[in-house]
Amino acid sequence: MINPETDFPFSRESAWELVAREIERQSRVDVVKLRHPAGATGYVMKIRLEPNRPRLYIKLELRPGRIYGRSFHYSDH
Repeated sequence: MINPETDFPFSRESAWELVAREIERQSRVDVVKLRHPAGATGYVMKIRLEPNRPRLYIKLELRPGRIYGRSFHYSDH
C-alpha cells in the first residue's frame, strides 16, 4: 500500500501512525468476530486515502497489553 503522504509504501511505523490518527479522528470502527482465535473480537476500519484507490482495510485485535495488526491492505469489500 502506498502512503499518499510520501508516495512510498507504508512502513511499520507509518502504518501504526495512520491507525492512531484515524482512531483519534474517531473514524468508524466496526466490531467483528474473528475466526482465529475463534470467537475473539476484531476491530475493522475502512479508510479512503485517495479517491482513485480502493479503501484501505485495517483489522486490529486487542489482547491484554497489546494491539495486534491483523490486516492492512486495499479492499472495497
